[in-house]
Amino acid sequence: MSIDSDPEIDFDHLNQYVGGDEDLTAEIFGLFQHQVEMWGRALVADADDDVWMSVTHSLKGTAKAVGAVHLAELCEKAEAYVGAGNRAGLREKAIQDIEFRISRTITEIQRWEYRRKMNDIRSGS
Repeated sequence: MSIDSDPEIDFDHLNQYVGGDEDLTAEIFGLFQHQVEMWGRALVADADDDVWMSVTHSLKGTAKAVGAVHLAELCEKAEAYVGAGNRAGLREKAIQDIEFRISRTITEIQRWEYRRKMNDIRSGS
């Protein structure tokens, strides 16, 4: 399967924690969006190593919480871009890749929210 057709969110993983509760899922998605907005602002290539590790680690955690496996993997890889592992261009590329995956994950969340809203309308809720 190509990257472009892989889902960004592993709903089976997420449902292990929320048990299919749509309200809880919506709350977790809201927290995710808040977290990536907050941490994303601090994701800068010239950050010192401690800040870089903290930001990428935090983004990895929030990605794992919603089942955003691809994003979590990118963040985990980026955590190593410190000290001798911080070679020219790696952080810049990591930022682009992470931002791309965040955008795709948010789009998938918006699709889920839209389907939920449409189901509510159809059921008269």
